[in-house]
Amino acid sequence: MRKFPIWVYILAILAVVGIFTVGFKSILSSVIVSVIVILLIWLVFRFFSTKPPKDDKYQAAVKQSQKLRAKQQPTRKKRKTSLKVIDGKKK
Repeated sequence: MRKFPIWVYILAILAVVGIFTVGFKSILSSVIVSVIVILLIWLVFRFFSTKPPKDDKYQAAVKQSQKLRAKQQPTRKKRKTSLKVIDGKKK
């Protein structure tokens, strides 16, 4: 059985206590609002943390390398197997 950290148990206990004291509808609405806010924050960070653009010469070299590798792949010939069937005498 996988053990969870202590904070998971504490959070679960607080959630159960919160449901009984505050009410299910307010807990559900706060969870939905929290998910929306977290999603918005994640989208803002993702939008502003764009990766620096790579060098154009590097991108051209990558394309050229991929084209050369695509052309150089030879067709493989089938090899003869070295295994032979030996007919034995049956009794």
